[in-house]
Amino acid sequence: MQSYWKVKLSIFLNYFVFAILLNSVGTVILQVQRTYGVSETSASILEAFKDLSIAAVSFLVASYINRLGYKNAMLVALGFNALICLLMPTIHSFGMTKVLFAVAGAGFALIKVSVYGTIGLVTADKKEHISLMNFIESFFMIGILTGYFIFSGFMDDSTPTAWLNVYYVLGGIALVAFALLLTTSLDESSLKTDTTKPILEDFADMFRLVILPLVLVFVICAFTYVLIEQSIMSWLPTFNNKVLHLPAALSIQMASLLAIATALGRFLAGVLLKKLNW
Repeated sequence: MQSYWKVKLSIFLNYFVFAILLNSVGTVILQVQRTYGVSETSASILEAFKDLSIAAVSFLVASYINRLGYKNAMLVALGFNALICLLMPTIHSFGMTKVLFAVAGAGFALIKVSVYGTIGLVTADKKEHISLMNFIESFFMIGILTGYFIFSGFMDDSTPTAWLNVYYVLGGIALVAFALLLTTSLDESSLKTDTTKPILEDFADMFRLVILPLVLVFVICAFTYVLIEQSIMSWLPTFNNKVLHLPAALSIQMASLLAIATALGRFLAGVLLKKLNW
């Protein structure tokens, strides 16, 4: 089996970038209030631009991703996000911030499906598959934690827009991941795709799956979990700054404690689930 080190490194990097982008919404909600003078209510729309784009693109491409190809889907996601990140410091505005999160959400919808599929193509056996999966998930958490300190490191009270320069770094990482993926071949011939099957039939298959009681319970549980998690994570930096009156940079850094606690909780849950029947 050929070496896929470029693909694996690209997967690590794009998961790292999207972890920072998607989980920076709380940081950016605070910063757009300070930089552009928007209200808390107006700033809250950024959450919708991120999550609704993920939901919409996930729904639309779920049945089409095999036809597009995992590599092509990841290249599209990385390319568009690199472009938006590099434009962000120059064409900065609250409107551009909305575009950023919409593109990031759409890109992650492509990435998450493609990455999980690609892992099966670049690993030789089940053990390697599990190992790579665990490393990628761990790298995602590292990205979340790193994001708080990267953003706070670029903040300068004397220059309100200085924090936007962080997007040059994120755009650069996305370009490296794009180049690594573009310059290596990925054998996707094992993907069995019936191109003669109408796309509407694929959507019908999804709807038939959704109405299963077990799937409905899972959807309700996932919705409730995300509602609780995001309601805290998205507003913690603002709470630290406006209620606890911490400096903006420290408000963002302190929010990382929640990410650490979440990571610890997931680790303990993983240990627990080894002893309990799901």
